[in-house]
Amino acid sequence: MFEKLIENRLRLMHSIGAKVVDDTEDFTIPVSLPPPPPPPPEEGNATIISITKPSTFTPGESFNVTTKLRNDGGSDSLFVQLIDKDTGSILKYHSATVASGAILSHTMSITLTQTTDFHGKIEVGHIE
Repeated sequence: MFEKLIENRLRLMHSIGAKVVDDTEDFTIPVSLPPPPPPPPEEGNATIISITKPSTFTPGESFNVTTKLRNDGGSDSLFVQLIDKDTGSILKYHSATVASGAILSHTMSITLTQTTDFHGKIEVGHIE
C-alpha cells in the first residue's frame, strides 16, 4: 500500500511540470507608526532693528538710548543690555516676553559723570 501511495504522488508531481513565471507585480505596504512627538518650542532670536542715541552727552545730565528689537524666533523672554565698552560693566538691563515676530522698543535713561567719550554697546538675546 505504501508503494502505491509513493507511485501516485510521483505521477502527480510529474504531471505538474516545471514552473515558468509569466508575470510579476511588486507592491509596498506602508508601515503605520504613531505620530512623532511635537518639536520643542523654538527659542527666541532677538535682532536689533535700530538704536536711537544722542550725538553728544553732557557729564551729569541724563540722556536716553532707545533700542528697537524684533523677535525672529519663537515666543520667548528676550533681553536688551547697555554695556560700557571701556569697563565691561552692564549699565542697564531689561528683559521681557516677546511674541514671535513682535517688536520691542525699550528706552534706557543714563547719566554719566565721565569727561571722556562714552563707548557703549547694545546686546540683545534670549534667556534660556
